Amino acid sequence: MITIGIDPHKSSLTAVALDETGHLLATRRITVNTAAYKTLTDWAARWPQRRS
Repeated sequence: MITIGIDPHKSSLTAVALDETGHLLATRRITVNTAAYKTLTDWAARWPQRRS
């Protein structure tokens, strides 16, 4: 199971993906705009066994 966490800010958000042992798999900084949700879900799609 992969855990995805998000740290939101006013103009950006930072998302991280961790494996079941807490090892960092990936991180992504996304500008908050109308495309942010799609950008985030597209990024997270590489881990079908995930929880947010």
